Amino acid sequence: MTKIHQLSPSSKSLHGFFSKDLEPALEIDSGDTVHFKTLDSAWGVAKRKAIGEPRERFSDVQPHRIPKGFGHSLIGPINIKQASPGQTLEVQINEIIPGLWGWTSAGGFPSYWNQRLGMVEEKEVMLDFELDTNQMIGKSQFGNFDFTVKLTPFMGIMGMPPSTPGQHTTISPRSTGGNIDCKELQAGSILYLPIEVEGGLFSTGDGHAAQGDGEVSGPALECPMEKVSLTFNVLDDFPIQRPMAKTKDGWLTMAFHENLEEAMWIALDDMLQLISNLYNISRTEAYAYASLVVDLRVTQIVNTAKGVHAFLPFDALR
Repeated sequence: MTKIHQLSPSSKSLHGFFSKDLEPALEIDSGDTVHFKTLDSAWGVAKRKAIGEPRERFSDVQPHRIPKGFGHSLIGPINIKQASPGQTLEVQINEIIPGLWGWTSAGGFPSYWNQRLGMVEEKEVMLDFELDTNQMIGKSQFGNFDFTVKLTPFMGIMGMPPSTPGQHTTISPRSTGGNIDCKELQAGSILYLPIEVEGGLFSTGDGHAAQGDGEVSGPALECPMEKVSLTFNVLDDFPIQRPMAKTKDGWLTMAFHENLEEAMWIALDDMLQLISNLYNISRTEAYAYASLVVDLRVTQIVNTAKGVHAFLPFDALR
């Protein structure tokens, strides 16, 4: 019988890097569901009260779970008993409920995107938001103007550690997931990840209340999440090399590379293989149909390893 588990931020569940050597915060069976509660990406537990004031941050983290440099606030890892290297982890995204506040920022520090747009020397703009989860809108505070944005919440980071030992940054996405920042991964979607270590050791964090393709200024609308409901299934018959997803509208293949063009070719190559498998046609035939029905989208450009996802609508080929 499948179970529903709860996991909230604590000194034993929070961490700021991926590693196969981290002890699990929770052990579950394939088919179980976990309801997570998360901090914001910067370890925040409360919103700013005024301009210039810092956000209160979670400080009671076990020393060996703190990253050497910057790391997003993650919760986990989750050990799935039946998970082994070579299998695929299916993550059903059931429900995502943001907290009541969020923030974003732009400019003011050296980064390759700020340098490209001449924003390094500009004063950083910090925008705070009140989030209304009934109307699913966010209203900015403290700025020169108040704007309202539509909330489309998803988790920026969902992933597992690679098989290589040591600490692995939360900043760059990799073949086992991580900082994917794909705005399509909303409630109702299914994410597929290749497993490289025993138990999988899945973690999540970096909740986004809204984001455009690209996440161009660095952060999205960063927020804590009141509830993230995920169901985990271990698959033996769905081998993949990189993250894939199935949304309410279609299939996604995802790839990451420091060179955006390389990421594009990898994502497209995976999509050709998917089309070939789905419709039992050759890769060359799949290539011809892909030119008609597949969209290439920039996932994000600010995580060192940039992302591209190829999208195939369900009703594109009949």
